[in-house]
Amino acid sequence: MSSYKISRRRFIEATGGALGMVAFANAFEAMAQGVDSPRRVVIIQRPVGTVYENWWPTGEGTSFTPSRILSRFDDHRDRMIVFRGLDLPTSGGVGGGHERGTVAMLTGVRTAELYPGNGGDDPKAEGPSVDQIWAEQAPMLQGPALASLQVSCDSRADTPEVSTRHMSYSGRHAPMVPYYQPLEAYERVFGNLMPGGATPDNLAALATARMQKRSVLDFALRDLERLRQLAPASQLEQLDAHEAAIRALETELDADASDPAACGVATPPETVNVSSYTDPGAGVYNSDHVSSERDDERHDRIAQLHMSVVRAALRCDLTRIVTFQFSPGTNHVSFGDLWPPDPSVFKIHHTTSHDPDTPDTLEFLTRVEEWYADRVNGFLNDLAATQDLAGDSLLDNTLVPYVSEVGARYHNWDNVPFLLFGGANTGLQGGQYWNEGRGRSTNDLWMACAQSFGLPDFTLGDSDLHTTAIPGLFA
Repeated sequence: MSSYKISRRRFIEATGGALGMVAFANAFEAMAQGVDSPRRVVIIQRPVGTVYENWWPTGEGTSFTPSRILSRFDDHRDRMIVFRGLDLPTSGGVGGGHERGTVAMLTGVRTAELYPGNGGDDPKAEGPSVDQIWAEQAPMLQGPALASLQVSCDSRADTPEVSTRHMSYSGRHAPMVPYYQPLEAYERVFGNLMPGGATPDNLAALATARMQKRSVLDFALRDLERLRQLAPASQLEQLDAHEAAIRALETELDADASDPAACGVATPPETVNVSSYTDPGAGVYNSDHVSSERDDERHDRIAQLHMSVVRAALRCDLTRIVTFQFSPGTNHVSFGDLWPPDPSVFKIHHTTSHDPDTPDTLEFLTRVEEWYADRVNGFLNDLAATQDLAGDSLLDNTLVPYVSEVGARYHNWDNVPFLLFGGANTGLQGGQYWNEGRGRSTNDLWMACAQSFGLPDFTLGDSDLHTTAIPGLFA
């Protein structure tokens, strides 16, 4: 194997050493030498909390019956922990319900300042988010060319507020802007595989190639072929799998070019912003929160394309840390087929949550929760069915926290509906309903998750906003 390692280094030097190709070659060599699959984390947010009446399971511990919404995750019950009694660390901070909740959700630090304007409730983050701290502190999450990836499916929120649009922060007052357009996320991830890296010229050439129906791998195919000549015969199948994963993604992105939400062929603003309107006075939706436009079909398309990019990036070890936001908490996403009195009515999610608790309103909000749960369950199924370079299931080595910025439609920060999914190699003790009483901080959950990434002494947030890592979650 040593001769292969020397040849590989010469090979990289000869081809210019594109950052992504170096990272992939390193990962490939590690897998060839029998190194275990890398650990990964994908944090997924859905907006507006839940409907408690249809969320909490019955029973306790490992003997519980999933609720109506949680039954959507029956495929992964043994890989899932349901949490009840967790509070977001918002005490003493500033900002509105969704706004403060979104910032506190991953930073764990109380907010102290507001952005000027923006409705007067838009707080700044006072520290980095947990995903970025892990990116710096956890060696097992380090290595890929792309340290982390941030994606979102919709940018619309009340006012020009910053807080609800960002999950990840690199530091104090430093939001990391997510990719809204799946094609841009795709080019960011796979552009690193091109010789010379993701330079403006290379990205422009990539765009031209896509218009000519050429594959992105054409930029690196010759290098991959040379790597095949140097690699041991036993590992050629893994190189084929690497190439097939990206080609399959390319095909999926190019599917149905007539769909404005296909996110890869045409890139008008509508493929990202389903609508540019967020004000009822603009005439797109009225005071009853009924829109003239249906967002959910394109919202779904964008989500599926993002998930395809994320899945392929994880499979090829091009990143190990992802934050995925369906939409801001103060979203303006309209859903069809979900309003009980009339399925043809397109109701706005967030604004409808402010309505009185009528049976129709609660049923609509429950159906939206089920809509998001179905997409996440499908993503988990895809991870479980996809092998990485070492031949392991992606889900076996990935933690997937499923979170929200508020508890429910009341805009509360207590009793937030968090789930945690994880495969066998993460050490997660799934199949349990954690209900240890009220008042435990979500920071304590993140501190427990850090154990899975080799950080047993990790702490998060202000000293009075955490206690200890929650025990019993990991082996």
